[in-house]
Order: sequence, then C-alpha cells, then structure tokens
Amino acid sequence: MTPDTFDDIRPYYDSEIPAAIERIAQWELIPQILRFIYPKEKVNDTMERLRAVKTVKELQTTFMVDAIHRIVTTTSDGFECTGYEHIKRGQSYLFISNHRDITLDAFLLQMVFIDRQRDTSYIIFGNNLLETPLMRDLYFSNKLVQMERGGNPMAFYRSLQHLSQYIHHLIVDQNQSVWIAQKNGRSKDGIDSTAPAIIKMLTLGADTPATQTLADLHIVPLSVSYEWDPCDLMKVNELYQKAHGEYHKVEGEDTNSVATGIVGSKGHIHLSIGKPLTTSELTPKDGKDFADHVANVLDRRIQRLYHLMPTNYLAYDMLNNTNQHRQRYTVDVKNKFLQRMSQLPEGEPQRIFLEMYANPVVSARKK
Repeated sequence: MTPDTFDDIRPYYDSEIPAAIERIAQWELIPQILRFIYPKEKVNDTMERLRAVKTVKELQTTFMVDAIHRIVTTTSDGFECTGYEHIKRGQSYLFISNHRDITLDAFLLQMVFIDRQRDTSYIIFGNNLLETPLMRDLYFSNKLVQMERGGNPMAFYRSLQHLSQYIHHLIVDQNQSVWIAQKNGRSKDGIDSTAPAIIKMLTLGADTPATQTLADLHIVPLSVSYEWDPCDLMKVNELYQKAHGEYHKVEGEDTNSVATGIVGSKGHIHLSIGKPLTTSELTPKDGKDFADHVANVLDRRIQRLYHLMPTNYLAYDMLNNTNQHRQRYTVDVKNKFLQRMSQLPEGEPQRIFLEMYANPVVSARKK
C-alpha cells in the first residue's frame, strides 16, 4: 500500500484545503450562506476568516460546526443525543446509521463530536452527490469519502473492495472513525433496513475470517429520528412513481434534496448511539448466511434505538383508524400533519405519506 493508494476516493489532505477554500469563497452564494451562519457579523469579516482556514480540523471546528448548530437552531424544535457513553475516547469505530437526510444524518454526529472535543469521523457517501465542482470541494473538505454507484459488475466489485480496504485502513491502521449508512440511499418508506450488500462490502477489506474482519471495525449502530421530514412530499412522489412505472431522477434532484433537508422544518431531532456490536452478535447461528445475519442484527438494534415522534404515533393511528396513541400527540400536531398531507392527492399518495410516518411504529412493535 502506497501513500497514493486511495487518492481516487479519499477526502482532501490539509495541504489541499487552502486552494479548495479559495474556490469555495468565490461561489456567488457564499455571502448569503455566511449571513445565515453568522447573522450578527459582517460578511467581509467572516469571508476573511474563511479564507484564512488552513486545515480540515480548523474548517470543521469553526464554520462546519457553526453551520450545523445554526441549522438545528433555526429549523428544529431541539436536538438531543443519547448513548454517547457507549463510545470510548481514543477508540475508532464504524458507525452504521439509518439514513433519512442526505447530509444531516452524518453531520449531526460530527457536531456531537466537536462539541465534546473529539475528532470527527470520515463519512462514506455516494458519488452521485458530486454534481458540481463546488459540491466536491465542500464534501472533500469535510472528510467525505466517495462510494461508487453502479457501473459494470466487475469494475463495481473492484471499487467496493477498494472502498472496504480504505475503511479498514482508516479504522484499524489510522485509528480514525468512519460513518456509513445502512444502505445506499435514504429510507423513503420509513423502514430502516440494512442492505446485506453493505455487510458483504465491509468483509472485502481484509483477509481474516468475516466475523473477525467486522469485529476489527468496532461497529456501532446509530439511529437518527426527525419529527418532520422536510423531503417527505418529494419522497412520496418518488415512491408513487416507482409503484406505477419507472422513476427517472432529474438533473439536480439530489442537490435539491440536500437543500430542502437543510432549510426545511424538522421539529424535534434525536440521535441515538448504540453499544458496539459484540463478536457473539456478529456470529451467525444455525448456518445462516453471514451478511443476512449481521444485517438482521443491525436492523433490530437500529429500530430499537429509533426515537418515536408524535408524528409517527399520529400516522399509525390514522392509518389503522384507532386512537391508541392519542396521548402522544397534540391537536396542533394533528392539524399541521393534516395540512401537510392535504398537499398530496387523495388516495394512494396520502396512504404512502401515512405509511412513511407510521412504519417506525410498526418496526418498533416487531423488535
């Protein structure tokens, strides 16, 4: 393994940050973004501070964390993190998370780390998000590692093996933590399920037996919950189109989803950090397929960690024509929910909307 082995997928080194920052600073929307992050400061002053940034850590512990705090403050009714005591300082982990928002899911964890003066994790993300050079600079300056999406089978397999080797290199050799979603793409139906393909990919990074390979990664399940999903109507539209034919993603759709997720109202936000998976949990019983077994373990853990919100209970009651959980939501929540749902055509689209919010309750009943 040479120093440039992972140059095709790695984020920027500190030496590459000044040039990236200069390119970012020239973006026409940067003054508007800086006004949002620092509403009481002069843009020229914050721009000067931005251009003075020299390292990834400096960027993350100033502008990035300030931006996430500002987003949480202005678009949510509060953020809570539980389970931080399960992870030890100085130990690297692979955080496997459910996936609801393209960017915030991972960056909420980074905010928690920075607030507790801990190193941030690397973040695995799909290269479909690299729609513009600016997005590339923003992501690669914040420790994001690109994951190939698609391609011919042989090339795709090699890219997954390459990514797996990099993940193992970061965690085992460099003692750096990594965040990855439990499957490619966000959960659009409200069901948090782990793709066995992700588990198989993680076993490709070392020559040890599969159980030991994953044990070396110190896997920690994460679950993030939003009371309101800013992209819910967009997700319903996608699910409806897929159910009635082929869905075609339009140019700029992912960038639009990123922006909507950032600026949209989220209600309460909860991040739950679980206990690391044990070797016993990683070991299949009764000859079960290894990847399927680990995926099922993660499903149970992540669904158990999920913090059910008033909107989840309300949707479940509406979908099942019951008042079983009426003490868990207010009239105001119900009115807002109905108003939001009314923006969709009656019938199947509204049913999909209800199922999206109700499914976490269904999953909780199965755990």
